[in-house]
Amino acid sequence: MVSAPLASAPTGGPSSPPAGGASGFDTDVIVVGSGFGGATAALRLAEKGHRVVVLEKGRRHSRDDLLAARRDPRHFLYQPEVGLRKGFFWQRVFRDVAIIGASGVGGGSIVWAAVLLEPKDSFFTDPAWAHLDPDWKATLAPHYAEAARMLGRTTCPVSGPMDDHLAAASEAQGGGDTFGPVPVAIYFGERGRTVADPFFDGDGPDRTGCHLCGGCLVGCPHGSKNTLDLNYLYLAERRGAEIRPEHRVDALKPLPGGGYEVGIAGRPPLRARNVVLAGGVLGTLELLYRCRDELGTLPDVSSTLGEVVRTNSEAVTAILDADADADLSVGPTISSHYYPDAHTHITQNRYMGGWHMRFQLGPLVDGVRPGRRALDTLVAIARRPAAHAKVVAARNFERRLTALTVMQDHDNQVGFRFARSPMRPWRRVLRSGEVRGGKAPSYLPVANDAARAFAASSGGTPLNLLVESVGGVSMTAHILGGASMGADPTEGVIDIDHQVFGHPGLYVVDAAAIPANLGVNPSLTICALAERFAARFPAPVAEATDPSAVRAPGAGASDEATVGNATRMPTSSAPLAAWLRCFRTLPAPALPTLEGTFAAELLGPRAMRKVATVALARTGLPGWEGKRFFAVDGAVAGTNRCRPAGGDEVGEVLPMRVTTDRSRWDGFTVAAITYRRDAPRPWRWVRDEVRAVDQDTLVGITMVDVPGGRRCPTPFLLRRVPG
Repeated sequence: MVSAPLASAPTGGPSSPPAGGASGFDTDVIVVGSGFGGATAALRLAEKGHRVVVLEKGRRHSRDDLLAARRDPRHFLYQPEVGLRKGFFWQRVFRDVAIIGASGVGGGSIVWAAVLLEPKDSFFTDPAWAHLDPDWKATLAPHYAEAARMLGRTTCPVSGPMDDHLAAASEAQGGGDTFGPVPVAIYFGERGRTVADPFFDGDGPDRTGCHLCGGCLVGCPHGSKNTLDLNYLYLAERRGAEIRPEHRVDALKPLPGGGYEVGIAGRPPLRARNVVLAGGVLGTLELLYRCRDELGTLPDVSSTLGEVVRTNSEAVTAILDADADADLSVGPTISSHYYPDAHTHITQNRYMGGWHMRFQLGPLVDGVRPGRRALDTLVAIARRPAAHAKVVAARNFERRLTALTVMQDHDNQVGFRFARSPMRPWRRVLRSGEVRGGKAPSYLPVANDAARAFAASSGGTPLNLLVESVGGVSMTAHILGGASMGADPTEGVIDIDHQVFGHPGLYVVDAAAIPANLGVNPSLTICALAERFAARFPAPVAEATDPSAVRAPGAGASDEATVGNATRMPTSSAPLAAWLRCFRTLPAPALPTLEGTFAAELLGPRAMRKVATVALARTGLPGWEGKRFFAVDGAVAGTNRCRPAGGDEVGEVLPMRVTTDRSRWDGFTVAAITYRRDAPRPWRWVRDEVRAVDQDTLVGITMVDVPGGRRCPTPFLLRRVPG
């Protein structure tokens, strides 16, 4: 049976004001990431009338960019930590798995091989989620059909020598009756000919018939592969959704009364009623971990976060054709496949533009023990260095190369945790580890057998990926889970509607939500689940427009929210880290609510408070008692209040300017207090930031507003007093 859409928003769940409403939100829905889940959500929610903003950390790549990526690594690689920002392809190697993907408008569809396969029945009945719906296959059937329509699924009409060799391998492995062309998301048309939109009744972009260049994995510069910028994202923009490239989300914070403030690296934060996380498994896990364990802004995220991540139990082998003049490249990247047994799926891959593969391949070596297999591989290279050099330096390498992707539906797992980096211990990063299901395999006997069978047909040289044979880790582009569905927080991170347990209005709609192994490429399943999510998401509902109820950006907390914040306040002498965590979780105050006099209290360990008191006295604030705020010409200003030792009267010194701004410490909104440029040193460089516990209590931090000084904030408390 098909699950019925929600009749209305669940308590605390999705709801959004009409455009121009009085909520103080910048938009109704922020979608983080523009891959398969994010693109689908963006279109469908925009169609329902929500204001949608898509934040994508990568660039928007033109066809010229994609063409340049085939010959210039700077246009291919995306590794911003080493200055490579023009490209899209990234690779991250963990202790237990190596993962490849893409960043840019369209996400993983940029480097996607365009295969659209539905998983076997075992996926829908997997115990990990079968209890959440009586018939997942029937529930998702219409959504699979719609996703296939949107992505332009068709059966590959092209076959060549590479497919013939794969057919021979399928016969050798006993899977000949399963061999055939794959369903793909490509416009074949007439080769190289551009026509008006053939998919959406003229509502989509012009399309060009496939050039059969074999380069799908390095981006299609011809407009033939049905990447997300040509369907879901294209239509979403036409329906009012806004896509903002080069916007990397690094923090989330719930707002009093509902909604979220979204921190963006190097840019002002945005506010939205609902936030949809769709940045891929690594991006989603990293953001949720950071907000739960480091910033403390999402404390109720389930402890199951990152516990079970799956890789499609994958291995990659390759065959280099013996004929230096052979050309196996004609066709899309993947054109045929087969099943050698009930649990294994194999496809061939053309990889034009995959110049880097020549440095990643080594001799084919068997062995279930990773250490012994690594040693055997190194010995094989040492014994026949000329043979290895011949592969690395092979002429016409890309046209001669066939890669085999071998996937299984066995439930092998990897866990991810958020821990100190071994290379940069001052920061936390994702780190992998084995879990109860067993390590994702780096060696699959059936994969090596397939490579040998293919080589027997082609006369080529079978090869392994060195990261698998020497590194002992599985290489995959199909990472799944980590923030999966469950009946409650003890089972999963999200509920059946993709909403994060404990944080209404926050959703996960990418591969991280998938709770079981697929055994096939996940793109179609991600879209189908996102289609279901969007179908159940309510349309916008009207909100009260009473001006007294308007909470502008930076407004203070309600009384109800205040109680929750107050109960979590540390003691005055608590460590600096505890007060900084508290500061991060609080909302910015509305500036008019600051008017009045506040008594100050220094916070932190006793020794730290003593040092701060002496420093204040020596820099012009002896006997600092607090601050007074007042209105001046429609703005808010203030002064510091001091009572020097032995004095009876309070003096007011160091005039202040107060504005709503982005925190220099964590990127969220604060009331920022700055001093005049002609103020005595060091006050001309000092910046105070305050957030509200309630209208009468503020937590602040003070810092020297220069790059090094921002890392050393000092906390203080302000309490309203008469006067």
